[in-house]
Amino acid sequence: MATQDDPSPPEDPHAREPEGEPVREPEPQQDARPWWEQGEEPDYRATLANERTFLAWSRTALALLAGAFAVVRLVPVTPSGLRLGLACYLIALSVGTTLTGYHQWRSSQRRMRHRLPLGHAPVQALLGLAFLVLAGLVACVAAFSAH
Repeated sequence: MATQDDPSPPEDPHAREPEGEPVREPEPQQDARPWWEQGEEPDYRATLANERTFLAWSRTALALLAGAFAVVRLVPVTPSGLRLGLACYLIALSVGTTLTGYHQWRSSQRRMRHRLPLGHAPVQALLGLAFLVLAGLVACVAAFSAH
């Protein structure tokens, strides 16, 4: 190492050791705080908008659960196996919607706190596909009930 009296140049931190291995720089320390305390506090309007979006996901999930209950209890003209299958699909869709809503909320909140772009996820396309399958199942139940 160079001292004030030593005119030699400072050591290169990326220089190789005699064994041929590069000198490793210390890794930056991870922030030990919870994710919701990391970064900067985002604008409260963006946070409230993000929470409203999460509540919309939650309302959708509750509506799907109510639909599952209605299919099982209020449509006795359809065979029970068909009703049960449709209700299970609605329940699975409700759980998926809840988990997706939470993931989207948390991801957006974390990105806002770190001043990162919000990006885009293919979740909306997958959810749209799931609703198309649901529409097909409802159409099958309606057609089967009409006979």
